[in-house]
Amino acid sequence: MHQITIFVENIEGRLLPTFHDIESEAEKVQEQEWNRLCSSCSSPDIDLADLAEKARDAGIDYYMMVSGVKQSLLNVSATSLYHLFEQQLLFFLRREILHQSEENNIDLIKISILKERCLQHNIDVEIFSSWQTINEMRLVANTVKHAEGKSAIDLRKIRPDLFRNPVLEKFGPKLGGNFRCLYMPLAGEDLYLSIEDLKKYGRAITRFWDEMISAMYERN
Repeated sequence: MHQITIFVENIEGRLLPTFHDIESEAEKVQEQEWNRLCSSCSSPDIDLADLAEKARDAGIDYYMMVSGVKQSLLNVSATSLYHLFEQQLLFFLRREILHQSEENNIDLIKISILKERCLQHNIDVEIFSSWQTINEMRLVANTVKHAEGKSAIDLRKIRPDLFRNPVLEKFGPKLGGNFRCLYMPLAGEDLYLSIEDLKKYGRAITRFWDEMISAMYERN
């Protein structure tokens, strides 16, 4: 569980802070583009309003591109977190549930086998209070990896807000992205996880293992 906490804390405390100043960076890009346009134009008939719009567009373009990098980090982090959890599950399956003679049998190293073996001991992981959030994280991971597909359709049903771009809402009318087909969530497009989502998933993983330990203790 400690590795989950460290993972989330370092995304929040070390990596995301590098994006805190992108608004001021975008303003600097806008200012530099304004100066460049003004210095390269000698015609008295030039429309300064047109130059100002071009400079503003350059700033917005920069902001959008860097925001995409930030979003990519969050999307990839959520995906990595889920697969880290999967590896924890499989480690647990091999070391704690399978017989020593089975732990290297590739056909048995599956989440479905973990669920089956747990049910044999009257432990149903899908009724854990953490499972709904775990399942959401699974849908997110699959959506980030595969873009449009069944997981994206299922995710829209429970978290339509993840498909609305908060950056676009910052610069114009609110756009409901719920029905837009996903193309490149790995590039920070079309799917918009937040650090709060990542922290929620981290807490769900910790709660899952607490529930698993309690269930095994009660079984014994």
